[in-house]
Amino acid sequence: MSVRSRDIKRRLGIRTPGRGRVRRGGSPGWTSMSGFGKMGFSASHLPRFRLPKFRLPRFRFGQFSLRPKGRALSGAARAGKPYKSGRRGASAIRLPSIRRIKERLFKLSVFMVISLVAFGAWQLLRPGIRVRVSPDVVAAFRVPHRAIGLLKDYSAANNIPFAQLFAVFNAENEFFPEKSAVYDLSVLESMYVADFYRIMRRYNTRSLAPYVNMFENLFDELIVFPIPAAWYEHEPAIMFGDSWGVEHNFQGNRMHMGTAVIDRENIRGRVPVVSMTHGNIEEAGWNNQLGYFVGITTSNGTYYLYAHLDSLAPGLAAGQHIQAGHPLGYMGNTGGGRGGRSFPVHLHIGISPQVDFTRGRFWINPYPLLRYLESRLIS
Repeated sequence: MSVRSRDIKRRLGIRTPGRGRVRRGGSPGWTSMSGFGKMGFSASHLPRFRLPKFRLPRFRFGQFSLRPKGRALSGAARAGKPYKSGRRGASAIRLPSIRRIKERLFKLSVFMVISLVAFGAWQLLRPGIRVRVSPDVVAAFRVPHRAIGLLKDYSAANNIPFAQLFAVFNAENEFFPEKSAVYDLSVLESMYVADFYRIMRRYNTRSLAPYVNMFENLFDELIVFPIPAAWYEHEPAIMFGDSWGVEHNFQGNRMHMGTAVIDRENIRGRVPVVSMTHGNIEEAGWNNQLGYFVGITTSNGTYYLYAHLDSLAPGLAAGQHIQAGHPLGYMGNTGGGRGGRSFPVHLHIGISPQVDFTRGRFWINPYPLLRYLESRLIS
């Protein structure tokens, strides 16, 4: 702001032409004389100089705020003594209101929910190795049967979920597209068990989940071998091999989608057959292709087929709930007519798990699973 020369002269007591105003004790046109006698100097006309106000900054400790009050600190505050609320120069601790606490808790809850949803979406959509295997390769199930029991023991010893370990083992080998009769089992522990979690992180979780669910259901359901243990006390009364994919000529050329367990003596009605799982009998009776057969569905939706029986166990009917080990009938060679056929006495076993990676009825090779049950039976 500019200061005029007239104001400066008036404050220094120098006479200046007036504007026709007359002040008390003076004459028109001249400033009044005050201060030091007749010198015309007045200290009241000098500009006032004020020091800037000193204020402490506002401190925050979590939800509490320390806000200074007043223009200066009190003597108690300068001495380091605790402040008292409500006094000039003191500071007060302001507690947050209940409404503000509720708002902050609500915001924290919303943040946690959004974080969990985002983490779950990232787990499902994160990049990784996707399992791209033909359903026909998965159905052939050429996994070495000796590896199943060993991986089962390794998973129990190392506290690893067996279904995940077995799915990773199959995915790493692309579900064994070529039939592997012999597999070096010495590398299982060092290659798949020790590095399991590192290998598991490389795979896309969503892509691997259907196979994990399938194996989890199968190995939870399978409890006993379809032939009672008494027939294994001396020499096994049966024999079986991997007959998946063998061509059948009955009622047209078609692929064999199961495992044939053969009676060594080839005598109808000699070897009993029991259920491998708990479940409900969905079908039981006669079929021109299957002969006397029983179809059992488990709680997980897996369908187990026992066909070419010589006869059914007494009282067996559809809708009945049975336990694993329940008698189903005896081996035979029925099928293609009520009088039987010329093929050897055997039991046809088919397993159809409920899966998400293909449509329609999906049959899987029972051979490795039967070998796994047999190893537990004779061990």
